[in-house]
Amino acid sequence: MSASFVFFLFFIIINSNHPAYADDHDHDDQTTAKNTTQLVDRVCNKTSNYSFCVEALYTDSRTPDADTYTLAYISFGLAYNTATNTRSQITDLLKNNATSDDLKRCLKDYNTAIEALGSGLNDLNSETFFTLPGYANTTSLSAEDCEAHYKPLLSFTIKSLCQICVVVANLFNDGGY
Repeated sequence: MSASFVFFLFFIIINSNHPAYADDHDHDDQTTAKNTTQLVDRVCNKTSNYSFCVEALYTDSRTPDADTYTLAYISFGLAYNTATNTRSQITDLLKNNATSDDLKRCLKDYNTAIEALGSGLNDLNSETFFTLPGYANTTSLSAEDCEAHYKPLLSFTIKSLCQICVVVANLFNDGGY
């Protein structure tokens, strides 16, 4: 087993067990809901993993006082940081395995994801909300494509964060902010 593969598996294990993103099956959603704002509860109830959503959003200290606009910045920022960190890991793996076409494909996918999320953050700055779900979906699809080509690179976290982004973005588009 190559050193880069071992390093990558270690990275995946660490990130999947990170308390901010861990899928805690023993977590009581009713207890969590008591500690969340109505906005976070409303958003997270529309995602496929309520506990992940709450835990991820509350990694940012602005969440307890966040309005829809701030929560959009938080969710897109979390997705952007995760995509950027993943791209960095891919770049490190490529340094050790420069001939891997699958990793090169992943690098391209994550460059697309970061570009989309950056555009989403720019659109938030200009209060152009209707484009936000598309950027989040582009990111999620890019992560899925990478995972399809390089199985050790799991896309659960980025896809879940993008799902949060879509829900928050739809609050603007549905007139709910």
